[in-house]
Amino acid sequence: MKRVVVVVLLLSNFFVTFAQYTEQDIRNYIEQYQELAIRKMYEYQIPASITMAQGVFESACGTSRLAREGNNHFGIKCHKEWVGDTIKVDDDALQECFRRYEKVEDSYNDHSLFLTSRPRYANLFTLDVMDYKAWARGLKEAGYATNPQYADRLISLIERFNLARLDTLYQERNEIGWFELHQVEVDDEVDDGHDEVLEQGEDQVIRFSVYIPRISRYKQVRYPFSTRPVYENNRVLFVVAKKGDTYASIAADIQSDEQRIRYYNDVPITKGLEPGEIVYIEQKRTRAGQATHRVNPGETLHFISQRYGVRIASLMKLNSFSEKTVLEPGMIVNLKKERFSIFKK
Repeated sequence: MKRVVVVVLLLSNFFVTFAQYTEQDIRNYIEQYQELAIRKMYEYQIPASITMAQGVFESACGTSRLAREGNNHFGIKCHKEWVGDTIKVDDDALQECFRRYEKVEDSYNDHSLFLTSRPRYANLFTLDVMDYKAWARGLKEAGYATNPQYADRLISLIERFNLARLDTLYQERNEIGWFELHQVEVDDEVDDGHDEVLEQGEDQVIRFSVYIPRISRYKQVRYPFSTRPVYENNRVLFVVAKKGDTYASIAADIQSDEQRIRYYNDVPITKGLEPGEIVYIEQKRTRAGQATHRVNPGETLHFISQRYGVRIASLMKLNSFSEKTVLEPGMIVNLKKERFSIFKK
C-alpha cells in the first residue's frame, strides 16, 4: 500500500498536475504554437519559453473549456475594460467572466498586450529576456496567478520539455537577420489611391477599400524566402500585387499558404486583388506609430487597416466599433492607446 502511494505522489510531481492531458498532448501543443510564441518574443520581448509554458499550463494544452469554447489560452478575465465577447467559467469563484476570442492567435496577442500594457508587469521587462526563471518568478510576484507554486510549475514545464530552445532559436534567428530589417534603395513608385470593391457575403455586402501604396515611402527589406521585393510598414512585411496576382500565387511565391495570407489581410475567400495593392505576408500589429487618423471620403476600416498595418479587430477594439459601424468623412479613428492604459487581469 505504501508503495502505491509513493508511486502516485511521484507521478503527480513528475507531470506537475498535468492530470487531464498527456505528455504527448504537451508536445503536440508546443509543436502547434511554438512559432507563434517566438513571433511574440520578437514583437514584445517576452520569452517564448514563458509564453509557451503559460499556454500549456493555463489552457491544459488547449483542452480546458475556456480554451475549447473561448480560445482563451492564458486565463485572462474580462474586467470592466473588456468590450469583446465573453464566456463564464468557474474559477476562483463560480461563473467568472473570461474573455472569448475568435481565434487562438488573438489570445496570444492579447496575452502579450496584457503583459506590456500593465504597470504591475513593468519590472519583467527589466529582466534578461533569456532568463526564464527570473521571468517565471516575476510573473508570480506580480500576481499573474494565485497558485503559490506557479513559478515552479512554469520552470518545471520549461525544463522538462526544453522550451528554452525557443528562446535560443529566437536569438539565433535575430543574429542572422531573420527578423532584422535592412533598408535598401527603392526606385519604384506606385501612386496612392483606392478603388472600392464590393463582395457579396451570405448575409451582407462586405465593403473593401483598396490601399495602393507609394512604394518610395517604405523601405525594402531582406527576405530569404522569395524573389519578390518585400517591404516594411509598421514593422510588418508586405509585397505589392502585380497584374494577374492572386492571394494563392503570392502565398506560393513566399512559401506560405493562401488562407494564412488572407487572414493577415483581413479578407474573405471571395476577394480578389488589384494591381498595386498592398498585401501583408505576416500578421499586422495591434497599434500604429501615430495616434489617430482622420477619415477621408470613401475610406473604410479595411483601407485604414491596410494603410497603417493594424488589424481590423484591433481598430474596432481601440474605437469601440461594432460590425455595423460606418465611417464618415472627418471621423477620428484611434490607431493606438497610451502605454499602460488597457487590460487588467
